Amino acid sequence: MAKDHDIEVEWKSFELRPEGVETPSHSPEYYEQAKANVKRMSEQYGLEMKWNDKSKHSRHALEGAKFAEKQGLDNEYHDAVFKAHFQQEKTINDIDTLVKIAENIGLDPRAFRTALESREYEQQVVSEMEEAQRHGVTAVPCFISGTKGVLGAQTYKSLLKLIGEEA
Repeated sequence: MAKDHDIEVEWKSFELRPEGVETPSHSPEYYEQAKANVKRMSEQYGLEMKWNDKSKHSRHALEGAKFAEKQGLDNEYHDAVFKAHFQQEKTINDIDTLVKIAENIGLDPRAFRTALESREYEQQVVSEMEEAQRHGVTAVPCFISGTKGVLGAQTYKSLLKLIGEEA
C-alpha cells in the first residue's frame, strides 16, 4: 500500500509489555481465548500467524529497528521481526536472534550487535513510547495519518479511508 499510494511509513516504538514489567499471570482459559483470537485474525486476514509465548518483551527488537532505520532497511527489518515472532515462534528480545535477522536482511551483524549491547538507541525508543502515551496509544498496531488515527488490525479499505483515498 505504501508503494502503491506513495505513502511514507514512519515506524514508532511501542511496547505491549514494557521492559522490566513482568507479564501478569492469567488463567488457562484466557490463554486459550488469546490463541483462538490469533488464529481467527490469521484466517480473517489471510496471514500465517502463530501464538508465540516466548517473547515477553521487545525492547531489543525496537532498538534494532532504529539501527535498521538509519541504514534504510526499517521496513525489511520489521517484516523480518514480525515473521520471526508470528511465524517462526522465535524470541525477538534475544540479541543473538536479532543479529541473525539483521544479517539476513543485509545489515552489518557486528555493528548491529554493538548498537544493541551498548543500548545506543534505548533513549530514542523510550522517547517514542512516551510520545505514544501522550497521544493515547494503548495498543498496536496503530495507524496515524495527519490528525486521524485508528487502533488495531485494519482492512486495506479502511486504511485508504484514513489517508483520504477511496478504495
